[in-house]
Amino acid sequence: MASGTVLVTDAKNIWSTTAGSSTGSYLIPASMYNELMKAVRKNLVLSPLAARRLGPSAIPGSAVKIPLQGAETMTINRIAEGAEAPLGVEQYSSITITPVKYGVRIAITQEMIEDTNGIDVLSMNIETAGYHLASNEETLIVAQLDAADSAASNSVANSNATLPVTDITAAIQKLRAANFTPTHFLIGAELENDIYNIDGFTHADKSGVTDPSKRLIGTIAGMKVMVSNNISAKLGYVIDRNHAFVIGEKRPVTVRKFFNAARDMSEAVVTQRIGVAYLRSGAVSEITTT
Repeated sequence: MASGTVLVTDAKNIWSTTAGSSTGSYLIPASMYNELMKAVRKNLVLSPLAARRLGPSAIPGSAVKIPLQGAETMTINRIAEGAEAPLGVEQYSSITITPVKYGVRIAITQEMIEDTNGIDVLSMNIETAGYHLASNEETLIVAQLDAADSAASNSVANSNATLPVTDITAAIQKLRAANFTPTHFLIGAELENDIYNIDGFTHADKSGVTDPSKRLIGTIAGMKVMVSNNISAKLGYVIDRNHAFVIGEKRPVTVRKFFNAARDMSEAVVTQRIGVAYLRSGAVSEITTT
């Protein structure tokens, strides 16, 4: 066959050793599959562990003050016949939660909406924004677990490269010594690996755990062991979930859509007003490995 230019889908003439200068690729539009392959996301597990979640009706102003009964320090005395009973009263304190607004604005051109083959890109982006607000909430929770541990000086740390059982029992002891009941062990990814290599660990399939997607991987000393990638890989927290932290949500995740005619765009603003505070510092013990 004579050398010459042939209309092909790439820039090379397949009939000749002579490279072609014309291609047909510009005439063949790319086909877009009508289902979007979603990004990998972290499982979010910490929010349901709040001792209390206060909604908008419980926060009439810009902040909410939560009264706390103090430690049980009332003394019971032996009283002699006819003697006056000594005084004893409870002590009280409080914590304040001031919700902060978080959010993002989404803007999608009308051309993008028209050209995405049936994929509702605006709704997809709104759903992603909601996920990131939930992830932000989990980050706020971890920050308060850190603050609680620092306030109570409850850390358990040594030079171990892996998690020993003695670190877990030491953290449990710190909570029990302050009259708390350890209910959950929250860990990062590296500690999860360490736990799987501890002899005697009760595996998920032997402890009634049938849905590992919820990040409940088993139990240790009666505590539910849960993994969160919002926790640093080398950290873990033993907590009493009934006293560890509280959440104040002045505004739940809220979506406001509108059309920007000047820019021919569909837009949405996704916001939330939320605050997190540790409830009782002694209800948290942080474990650190190297």
